[in-house]
Amino acid sequence: MVLDSNICITYLNGDDTVIGALPQWKEQNTALLVSSIAITEVLSYPALASDEIADAKSFLSGFISIPFDDALAEVAALVRRMYRVELPDAAIAATALNRNLPLVTRDRQFKKIKELAVIDL
Repeated sequence: MVLDSNICITYLNGDDTVIGALPQWKEQNTALLVSSIAITEVLSYPALASDEIADAKSFLSGFISIPFDDALAEVAALVRRMYRVELPDAAIAATALNRNLPLVTRDRQFKKIKELAVIDL
């Protein structure tokens, strides 16, 4: 599964649902991936205090990071053209589409991307 930045942020904010789900998936040996774009979004989150950045980095290091490369850029461009989503969301969706994995998110706009399997957490 690919984790959207909002799932990572809600985890760091102490959301019980997300805090409960992530360890369960890890125990089930479910591959959990994050786009490098999601990492950027998490680390640039305005409510993240400077003393919390190390904790956020540590948390994010527990996932498989997928770099945003030219192949993902092409898929993201297609998603942007077809569905009119912002670049960060298109890049995160492209990561899931490229790996043929569902996207775990709380962002309802991803549901309009017909080719994308979405898990609402």
